[in-house]
Amino acid sequence: MTDRIQHIIEDIRLKTKALHHQLNEEREKNKTFQAEVQLLNERLHQQKQQEENYLAEIAALKLEMETTKSQVIEIERPQGKKDEEIDELVKEIEYCISQLKK
Repeated sequence: MTDRIQHIIEDIRLKTKALHHQLNEEREKNKTFQAEVQLLNERLHQQKQQEENYLAEIAALKLEMETTKSQVIEIERPQGKKDEEIDELVKEIEYCISQLKK
């Protein structure tokens, strides 16, 4: 009976060592996964930060574009008035020429 007990104790010891080894392997895997998760979280944070920077830059460019558009429109308006003034002067000159011909 003692041999059988010794055999059972040895089996338990071997199983315990195997389980301990598996536990250590799983702990190492867990550490690796945790490091990878932390790295991915850092990358995600950087991507979000970059996205916020891009959105701010887009907003600034849109504002600049709107400002530029309004400046272009303001520049064009005086040019339209000048064209009208030129047309009026041309009409006056034509009228004066026609009066001189008479």
